[in-house]
Amino acid sequence: MKRVKFRKSLVMNIIAVFLVFNILSILLFTYYVMAEEENKSLEYARNSLREIVEEKSELISIRFQQIENQAQMLGIWTEKLLQKGGYDQVLPDDYVFEEDGTISRKRDEDKSVQEQSNIIVSRTVEKSPELMEQINLTEELDRAFAQILENEDVTWAYIVTRDNLLRCSPYRSLNSVFQSDHDQIRDIFYTTADEENNPERKPVWTKPYADYLGTGRTMTCSQPVYDSDDQLYGVICLDLSIKNIESEYFEDFSLGKSGKAYWLDKSGNILYHTDYSDDAENGGQVYEKNIFEEEEISEEKEEVLQKAVAGGEGIEIIPSDEGRSLIVYEEVKAADSVLIIEIDMDEFRSQKTFDLKKAGLLIVIDLLLGGAFALILYFRFSLPMRKLVRGADRISKGDYGYIKEEESKGGEDYYEIAQLKQAFKSMNDSIEGYTETLLDRNREISTILETIEGTLMIVDVNGLIRVRSKASPGVHQEDIDRAIEQIKEQRTAFSEQTVVSGEVYRNRYYPIIKEDGRVDKIVVFSECITKNILMEKEVQQLEKMAGIGQLSAAIVHELKNALALIKGAAYILQIIDDGEKGKKEVDTIMKAVEEAENVMATLLDFSRKDSGKREMISLASMISQILLLSKKEIIGRNIQVDTR
Repeated sequence: MKRVKFRKSLVMNIIAVFLVFNILSILLFTYYVMAEEENKSLEYARNSLREIVEEKSELISIRFQQIENQAQMLGIWTEKLLQKGGYDQVLPDDYVFEEDGTISRKRDEDKSVQEQSNIIVSRTVEKSPELMEQINLTEELDRAFAQILENEDVTWAYIVTRDNLLRCSPYRSLNSVFQSDHDQIRDIFYTTADEENNPERKPVWTKPYADYLGTGRTMTCSQPVYDSDDQLYGVICLDLSIKNIESEYFEDFSLGKSGKAYWLDKSGNILYHTDYSDDAENGGQVYEKNIFEEEEISEEKEEVLQKAVAGGEGIEIIPSDEGRSLIVYEEVKAADSVLIIEIDMDEFRSQKTFDLKKAGLLIVIDLLLGGAFALILYFRFSLPMRKLVRGADRISKGDYGYIKEEESKGGEDYYEIAQLKQAFKSMNDSIEGYTETLLDRNREISTILETIEGTLMIVDVNGLIRVRSKASPGVHQEDIDRAIEQIKEQRTAFSEQTVVSGEVYRNRYYPIIKEDGRVDKIVVFSECITKNILMEKEVQQLEKMAGIGQLSAAIVHELKNALALIKGAAYILQIIDDGEKGKKEVDTIMKAVEEAENVMATLLDFSRKDSGKREMISLASMISQILLLSKKEIIGRNIQVDTR
């Protein structure tokens, strides 16, 4: 018996697989737990950041929408005041002409600064009655301004008219802020809402700019006001300090060590950025920092930011210098901007590390369990299996006494080993039965092949005959070789006919093709078809005769009409002509007509279809029909027939 190498032992392989599987299971389980914890932390962070961004975006949007509504209502109120008209065209007592040529308003100590507004009119403006009327009309807005300023979001409420009148609330000394020739209608809070930049006449927001009155970066909601002549009268302005937005929504918002918050408009201009501070010093100076120009950003980040400023909401993960960054963005619809939070994903990673000592201890325990498992397998599985292998070797050599020896020993084995022993016994008992069955099947197949009239054979691609039922004179080796070449080219079955010693044989060739498409063997079936061909010709001849009979019936039918006329005419001549000579000629005609009628009757009788019933026939009539049909051949061969 061949000696099996130790490394190929099934038991040792099972033990090795057991140990490797358990060690890998420990490592994979540890990795899975850490990864699952990290994924949960990341998912929690994603959801939390998204909720935070959505909440802050919604709150900012609500604040902007409230200010827009207030500006719009104030614009409507101002237009109603314009429609009312009838205001004095003289300067009220509490307004004064300053030495620098401007006009301002005295402070009323009985009122709070929110209840009183101040004005400034540039010295370059003509002090016309229309200007005085504007001063009196706009003073009507003080109460509305005071109500709006109760909303802490609004830092300044004011109106700028087309004649360069600025009325601002709460009260503040404006002469110390603006130059005496300052042109208010050129400031961003006016030009943003004029006819050219705001043809829709809706509330619009300015870009961030430095507030003249020192409140830092400011965005103004500007609402245009048109008079009854549909001309721009002025612009209502409500200022929103970005510092207030920062202090309320961003300063106390913890984003970890790497977190950044962006607030961008739809062009990418920075409204707020964690890393940027106010750097505009002059009042009215517009902040022109753009996120795509100020920072050196990767293509992936630029693509995400472009998607964010285009509108909508989303969460993206992009590569960064530190690894990967998570970007969450949400549109601030009322402010036509977007709020973005970027944070390094390492911030969310689990701080738990792989405990090498615990893992090593688990591996040692696993090795000890593997050793115990190996001993059990050796004594309870490996040794019995070796005995079975030796028994199988004895059975293969024809020694069937092993089965009886094992049965006599007895003993208790594992279920699987006992099943194997029983299988060996069943195999031993079944071999003889299977052999006899195969012999029976072989005899049956041989009998079937012998009953086939033709010859059946199987040949390989080299032309060697592997199986043949019997010899056939209709197929030769050259026929087989030719068929093999044709089947190799066409890979389809075909048949051919050949004539040998006056007999016709039909040979059919069927290829047996393997899975890879190559021809493996060819089945050849040869049969003698001489009788079949003769029968086919006889059937064809009968069909021709049937056709002749049908044609004859048609001709006879037509000729009978003509003969009837001739016979009738001859009868009339026989009555009319009494001469001997004429009578002789008429008798000749009548005799010829009768012979023709007999011939036609014979043809009609031959052409009639067989009824399928047995009946008595005239043998003389039958002979007459045969002689009639064979008349041409009889005359051609000069045969004399005596019909007496």
